[in-house]
Amino acid sequence: MELDLPYPPTVNHLWKRYRNRIVLSSEGREYRRAIRLELASRSVTPLHGPLAVSIDVNPPDRRRRDLDNLHKALLDALGRGGAYFDDSQIDRLTITRCGILRGGRVRVRVKPFDPAPADPEPVLETRAKPRKCLKCDKSFNSLGPANRICPACQRANARIAISDEELEAQRGRKLCNGEVLRTAS
Repeated sequence: MELDLPYPPTVNHLWKRYRNRIVLSSEGREYRRAIRLELASRSVTPLHGPLAVSIDVNPPDRRRRDLDNLHKALLDALGRGGAYFDDSQIDRLTITRCGILRGGRVRVRVKPFDPAPADPEPVLETRAKPRKCLKCDKSFNSLGPANRICPACQRANARIAISDEELEAQRGRKLCNGEVLRTAS
């Protein structure tokens, strides 16, 4: 659904105090009425499920305006007018400021929201700290407990062609770039 609607009142003008209560201002009531009439003239039926809403804002003049003050009146009016059941259905909201247009205008696109099919793997907390390389005993910045060989030794390991039998024979010995280190006994 795509709609061209009048420029909404900001949050600052949407509510007013009346007899120790906060009530919708006359400007807010008039805006809701205009949106309800526009939706009724198009015979819009409420959308179900999660929604994605995209709003293109054409301000009426060059004054500085906060975009985050506009969407409250607009989304509430669309919900009350019957575009959807409740604005809590909106899972994605994008607002873009466009060129100036006399009188102001907002173009609203509402469509069903399809979240990404699969979320990426969660990032596990790493306990990075300086550690000594298990091969060369030099200190390096380790990415966590599973990262115990320095990058230089990892590159050297990648260049060494070794069979499984040779690897098994070398287990338990301290090596540096494929050569057995002599240990002080």
